[in-house]
Amino acid sequence: MFKQNSQYYSTHVTAPKVWVVTDGGIESSLQAVALGKQLSGSNQFKIKTVVASKKLQMFPAIIQKYLIDWSASKHKGALNKLPWYLTAKDESFDEAKPDYVIASGQDAVPACLYLTKSDQTRKCFSVYVGYPNIPFINFDQVVLPKYEANAKMAALGPLARQKNGIITPAPLLDTSTTLYKQMDQMIPTSFNQGFATVIVGGHSPNCRWYSEDAVNLADNIKRMIKHLNDKVVVVYTDRTPQLVKDKMNKRIAEFDSTNASVFAWDSTLETSTTKKLASYENIIQHSQRIVLTADMDYACAHAISKGKPVYVTFGGQCRSYLSHFYRWIYDAHLARKLRLERHNHKSTVYDTYSYLGNHATWGNASKVFQMKYTMSFVKNEIEEIRAEKITGKRRK
Repeated sequence: MFKQNSQYYSTHVTAPKVWVVTDGGIESSLQAVALGKQLSGSNQFKIKTVVASKKLQMFPAIIQKYLIDWSASKHKGALNKLPWYLTAKDESFDEAKPDYVIASGQDAVPACLYLTKSDQTRKCFSVYVGYPNIPFINFDQVVLPKYEANAKMAALGPLARQKNGIITPAPLLDTSTTLYKQMDQMIPTSFNQGFATVIVGGHSPNCRWYSEDAVNLADNIKRMIKHLNDKVVVVYTDRTPQLVKDKMNKRIAEFDSTNASVFAWDSTLETSTTKKLASYENIIQHSQRIVLTADMDYACAHAISKGKPVYVTFGGQCRSYLSHFYRWIYDAHLARKLRLERHNHKSTVYDTYSYLGNHATWGNASKVFQMKYTMSFVKNEIEEIRAEKITGKRRK
């Protein structure tokens, strides 16, 4: 039982003020929001999409850090007057600083560093979700799933166990209950009878696929429509290159010129991160199944946590932490490889979306991901470390 004297009361019982600082990406924003919900308690957390300027992005991450250190010591203006290296995409820093800054996304690192460096009271507790590409000591805590930590921290050798890093068994996934809206205003009413969602990422150093592969994905969408009588919602994410969008749209238009069976949603056209996340989660919730490119590991875990059948394409191009992730997911029977028949005839198969062989029944995501335990552990650990930072004493 935690002590409830006056010294601890102000740092634990009072509902903290939480900012989720993100680069606006779907994957980075979802995991930061999941933690923000837990830490904010009864308070409503705020999403701030503030990213590094184009000029700052020209420099490596460690050089960005030193530029921010120097600039933060000089910049004493109001929060709504951002320094030259930050750009607000929707909501700026226009109010008193929060108790927690939960950041995620590489382009959100400068905003997180700026907030903590310019905090004279030293009560603003920074948490970065993911791998920041700079030493963890620059944040109060870094939260990283085990499969990613094993690969990315291996190069650090014996110092891999960093003091202010929390290594979790699985990604941070939202455990709260959310009410989802009807999709009528967003997609055609003909899709209300059911649809599959195809989430398109993009080329990364650890998952190399190209625009030619995107055409193959569009051909698979054609098979889903022609052979399986499916309707498909295609989601273009912040990771999707314009060339991939153009080639897929061109190929889709060849077999669905009237947009009767395919609806494309470009998430980058949304005016705010809040609206983008709401629309994305609505699509996932109403989907019958999810198909995604293998570079989207968090999107895969998120869809699995919502109880959706998940199919992965381009998994053969994965390496490093992504190959670890999908080996784990496949072994736990939480996802399957997308393998559609290429013939017009309909054969009797166990799973028409992954037809080769007989598959084991779908695994239990709650048990494999340990969602409630993981989130509760991270929340308690962060609250204890913050209390120690402010009071100088560890909670008991």
